[in-house]
Amino acid sequence: MRNADLTSTYTNGFDTPDNLSSQNASSVQLAPLKRIARGVLLGLGLSLCFMANAGSSDITNIKMTPKQYAYYSLNDIKQYKCLAFLYGKESAWNPSAVNGSHAGIPQGRSKWLLTATPIQQVEWGLRYIKHRYDTPCKAKDHWLKYNWH
Repeated sequence: MRNADLTSTYTNGFDTPDNLSSQNASSVQLAPLKRIARGVLLGLGLSLCFMANAGSSDITNIKMTPKQYAYYSLNDIKQYKCLAFLYGKESAWNPSAVNGSHAGIPQGRSKWLLTATPIQQVEWGLRYIKHRYDTPCKAKDHWLKYNWH
């Protein structure tokens, strides 16, 4: 469009091509925007620094039952049902269960399981299953075939 055409399209005296082209949106009120951005960043930084157990792997103070912990750790109802079947058969979810050299909810051969909390036992069992079978359902299939996992 030519300049003359642009001038005729604006109806009030404030919207002229000269006024519109001289405005720079990126430099409008930079100081207040910088202050706001600094405040937001400071607030985020402080909230991340002072969150209770942020990013912690401490599972000793979790307020869940072992079954709830297993369900939320797996986040998959099918896999949870397979795990519930296994632990129901192995220990009936009893953290004090001992069968020869096997102990705890997962009935592992680690002496550490004798002193671990129920949540730690479930976590240990989930890591064992992940390492050996990949999923609780594959561990269950092995158990059904061989009567152990």
